[in-house]
Amino acid sequence: MLLNKFIFFIILLLFVLTPVTVSSKGFQCKTATTSKCKSLAGYVSPNATTLSDIAVRFGLLMDFNSLLGANSLPLDTPPDKLVAAKETVRIPFTCTCNNGTGISDKSPIYKVLPGDFLYHIATDLFGLLITTDEIARVNNISNPELIEVDQLLWIPLPCSCDNVDGNQVVHYAYVVPPSRSLEMVAKKFGVTTESLSKLNELADDGEELEAELVLDVPLRACTSSVSDASPDYPLLVSNGSYVFTANNCVKCTCNSNNKNWT
Repeated sequence: MLLNKFIFFIILLLFVLTPVTVSSKGFQCKTATTSKCKSLAGYVSPNATTLSDIAVRFGLLMDFNSLLGANSLPLDTPPDKLVAAKETVRIPFTCTCNNGTGISDKSPIYKVLPGDFLYHIATDLFGLLITTDEIARVNNISNPELIEVDQLLWIPLPCSCDNVDGNQVVHYAYVVPPSRSLEMVAKKFGVTTESLSKLNELADDGEELEAELVLDVPLRACTSSVSDASPDYPLLVSNGSYVFTANNCVKCTCNSNNKNWT
């Protein structure tokens, strides 16, 4: 058992460290090539689950505090906390920009189980945040119908590091529920319809949005004084959340009363 876990760890490490050039839809990211930042994605589980199950799925079990911070949960929240079906959990991850597109930086990594197929992985396991074509593209899968048990798949969550309207923001991938308009989404997240329309190249015509469309929502954030030499730079914290920096020694919290609110 220990040998199998060790072999899996080595394979996973090689997967993450191997440089690749990818093409995925993602979000627009016109920031300088190789730029990285922190982004969020809204995961809606189809069934009741726990925070730990979600953390495992998105590769956050070893960084559980980041999941708590993104959802403004107390640090003493137990991993087995129940998450109701259809409840939204915000997933924090590192975004990387390449060739004008932003996707998650070689994470999360999913290990294929018996009976899995790409549509099930994209739709049921990762909440429609990505498509089967996008998974196939970044993993160089020529036939999406053929995947192997124990195969490691990089799940390319959409993201961006761009400023919006001159402000630094945290980009949030939001899967649109049925019967929602651009105005309704803008009101929900405290942004303007103009920003959403321009960012997602959508007409602001008052019509209902396509259900299951993944929108790039620019969440207002607090900036920090983290050095540009720090691996956490640029450290942005979305409103109503917190993050840790300096090797988890410093907790940074953001609310709209902060002086460094953007």
